Amino acid sequence: MLVVGASGVLGPAATILASRDWRVTGVARNRRLPDGVEALFVDAAQRERLEKALAGRRWDAAIVYAPALSDASLDVVRAAVDGAVVEVRVSAAADPALGEFVVLPNVLQLGWRAEADGSTAWHDAAEISAAAVAVLDDGRGRVLGAVRPWEHRP
Repeated sequence: MLVVGASGVLGPAATILASRDWRVTGVARNRRLPDGVEALFVDAAQRERLEKALAGRRWDAAIVYAPALSDASLDVVRAAVDGAVVEVRVSAAADPALGEFVVLPNVLQLGWRAEADGSTAWHDAAEISAAAVAVLDDGRGRVLGAVRPWEHRP
């Protein structure tokens, strides 16, 4: 299992997957990874460096934090993974200016949550990671929270 963003927002996902006795490799630029996760320290947005770090290895599946990758480096991850690649996309991917919003399979689209006081807030790493693992488990794309009305985003 490959997790890109394992030292940040997907750290709890790496921990969940390791607790399943899966062999988890976490990609991070420079921060410590959760216990039980093999570290690959590389800037995943740089295609050539990521290719070198992955060094021809194979993984059964992956969860990736989309902002950590370029389009070219996402292709490198897809080429190294035999199964599903779950993309965790930030709210900007749901911007109405981009056209019709559709959630594809194996995509977790991040939104925001409503607070009791009427304000809105971003989801935390634990919420995001749990939802990303759920997408990995069933392949169904989903939205975490709300992405409309757009003017309500934090």
